[in-house]
Amino acid sequence: MEAMMPSSDLPALLSPCRHRLCSFDHAYKIAINLRRNTGIPHYVIRGIVPLQAYQVTTRPPVWPDRWLAMAA
Repeated sequence: MEAMMPSSDLPALLSPCRHRLCSFDHAYKIAINLRRNTGIPHYVIRGIVPLQAYQVTTRPPVWPDRWLAMAA
């Protein structure tokens, strides 16, 4: 049986393209584009799982420590 890799090592194994697409800068650009297209404020929040480091949502986060940016 294989030992499971710690989740902290996971980002180092991802491709450069995936690393770029999962970055805060990319999430913020998406939030700005969605705000421009919909007229609704969007938030960039910190994700819980390593493969979703940042998420874009229209709802303010329940936990303020996960809130990173707002595109208003």
